[in-house]
Parts: sequence; C-alpha cells; structure tokens
Amino acid sequence: MIALQNISKHFGNTVAVSDVSFEVKEGETLVLLGTSGSGKTTTLRMINRLIEPTSRTIIINDENISSKPVEALRRNIGF
Repeated sequence: MIALQNISKHFGNTVAVSDVSFEVKEGETLVLLGTSGSGKTTTLRMINRLIEPTSRTIIINDENISSKPVEALRRNIGF
C-alpha cells in the first residue's frame, strides 16, 4: 500500500506539486495523468525520496518513509 497525504513540493517561489493525496492498495494500478509540467515525475521522485518534499506524509506498507534510511527505502521499491 502506498498513501500520500497532502504532499507538496516548492522550488523557491515555484510550486511544482500542491496538496496531492491518494492511496494505492496492493494489487491496484494507479495512473498519473497530466500535461507537461503538472508534477507527475516530481510526485514519483518524492515517493522514492530522490527529492525531498516540502511537506509530506508518505506511507508505504504502513510505515512513514521519512523514518526510514533512504537506502533501505529504495531497496524495497522500484522506480
């Protein structure tokens, strides 16, 4: 299970992702659809912690990813 709760990412004064929330349960498929520059890749990169969100609660398998070392997180998920 992957759950995002009110995820945001700012680069200076530019808002790349604003208040995104969703949940994907085991066995479900999620598609991020949007125009160029709408924050799809930024959202995925925050889940994998390739970039750190400005504000976040990202839960993977009932564990907040901010409490895990980056290396341990990436060993258990793909991109």
